[in-house]
Amino acid sequence: MEAVDMTLEIRGLLVDDEAGNTPVIRDSMNLEFEEIGMKVSWTVASDATSARKTIRDEPTFEFAIVDYGLGEGQQNGIAVVEALRARGADTYVLVITGLGNHYPNFREEAIRAGADEAVIRSILNMGRQGGMTFRDLANKVRLHVARKRDFEGLKVTFTDDDLALESTLHQVGSPNPPGADSVAIGKDIVRSLALDCLAPDYRPGATALAVGYLAPGRSGAYVCRVDHQEGRATTSYVLKIGLDRRALEFELAANKKALHLLGAGDLVGFSGQIRSHQESGYHAIAARLATGAHTLADWLDDATQEEAEHVARILFGSQLIKLFAPGQRETRPFDEWLAATPVLRLRVLDTLTLYGDMLATVRAEAGEAPGEPAACDILTTFVNQGVLPGGLRPEGTTTYIDAFGDLHSTNVLVYPAPDNRPVLVDASMYGPHHWATDAARLVVDLVLSVRRAGVASLDWADTTEVSAYIAGLCRTARSRRHVPPADSVDAFIGHVVDNLPTYVNAEKLQMTSEQWHWQWHAALAKELIRQGTRAGLPAPRAAAALSAAVRQLTFAADAFSRIDYAGRTAAVPPPACAADEPDVTVPRPRAGGSGAEPGTDAQPRRS
Repeated sequence: MEAVDMTLEIRGLLVDDEAGNTPVIRDSMNLEFEEIGMKVSWTVASDATSARKTIRDEPTFEFAIVDYGLGEGQQNGIAVVEALRARGADTYVLVITGLGNHYPNFREEAIRAGADEAVIRSILNMGRQGGMTFRDLANKVRLHVARKRDFEGLKVTFTDDDLALESTLHQVGSPNPPGADSVAIGKDIVRSLALDCLAPDYRPGATALAVGYLAPGRSGAYVCRVDHQEGRATTSYVLKIGLDRRALEFELAANKKALHLLGAGDLVGFSGQIRSHQESGYHAIAARLATGAHTLADWLDDATQEEAEHVARILFGSQLIKLFAPGQRETRPFDEWLAATPVLRLRVLDTLTLYGDMLATVRAEAGEAPGEPAACDILTTFVNQGVLPGGLRPEGTTTYIDAFGDLHSTNVLVYPAPDNRPVLVDASMYGPHHWATDAARLVVDLVLSVRRAGVASLDWADTTEVSAYIAGLCRTARSRRHVPPADSVDAFIGHVVDNLPTYVNAEKLQMTSEQWHWQWHAALAKELIRQGTRAGLPAPRAAAALSAAVRQLTFAADAFSRIDYAGRTAAVPPPACAADEPDVTVPRPRAGGSGAEPGTDAQPRRS
């Protein structure tokens, strides 16, 4: 079989008033381009006027090397740069000079005119350390060409008929003037960033990047999956794209810390540098994936109940439990943990304004006792003051760990069978969080976004069932009224809840069952409020989440009010969360019991 010639032919413009410089630059560049599978057709000009005429009359050049000083009494190279840029951004432009002392501001002037780079000629010729070499320039030109178009040996494709990916590309490519194709612009941006992150040094041959949708970005970023093929070998990556470079820098630092503790087998580590797309202002980082990995949300669709419990066991029992090591703990005041941010308070206010009446209806259907404080009042009092129902304001301290921080069903990936092993991705919020944050955040996300998703999530008739299901997300409640899991999602959630004390290392955290019990309910309430007020959640699920949050706050207050100074639970009826029909009334003060938190200096203060 005859070999395919994968040499890429490109056009280069060289503008220099000294004839002796031309062959040195041209021959040096030819040598480097040959090494990377490229061949140059050169056009040479000795002054700005002839160069500008060539730019006007001939097809676009892939790159141009322009001397800054083009002779006394002549226009300098800036005029050539401006002419090139008037034709568009398809040409990579390098400005050089051998007289850096004479033109101290030449680089700033060249960059301002639109040049991609500007260097002293001796640095380019001699390849001094830290400067641009001819090899560097050839690679930059090659990458510049690859950003613009496919050619033999390099191809970038986007998944067809993928509405989620098309939506992502449209958002990346917006806003634009009327008539502009935002999806096409988004493709150009993502293509450029994918090449910069994943294939900046690709070699001649069969190189392909296939871009597909992976998961929504919860922090304002967009997340794509990219399969990078070199010959017959394929490697998969996560590509995270955002406008906030500082956020990506923070994420890189957080991932590095989390990776040190969790290990490369349990966390996908972002590698390399942050890459930028200058025209759009977008930035990107990439992380390697296992081929065929699926998000937990998608994987659970086809998993058996046994497989779901297996993955939950590994995730919490082998991976996340590392975050509870002694050196990762600190204490924080309860009021700091229970406090809501101004942004969340505003979101709660807006959501209650929209769904307040419906929330009251849902609560009535769930059995809210007449005369009890309205659900809206309970929620606003909690987010504004950190006060539990019945006026309980816990005082004392709780335990924080260096938690994953933003655990949800799309940043847990599952390797394909037969391993069915989870791996974490996007540890951008790794750091000090309450010990229950990771478990509560994932469980609530699964309930609101994965369990009974689709049409059911849009049905108001489903709201009561969702709220009632959440009421049973407690080990104490589940031990009294066992309900077999309906599917793999229920099996995963049930396994996490049933084994919560073990998975959060309650004994090593020196927590009694009463301590983790009330704090778990409070953690669930906080997550239900946070996720129940986020944009994009269907209205019936938002109402169910807020109704369930009121119940969880009531359960937390009830559990807290049963604890006496010695850490013993008083002889009172079963906790509200464990009753056959969960009691949703607000707990009343007990005579002879302070309700103080055992193991701390805590005692409840009524507001």
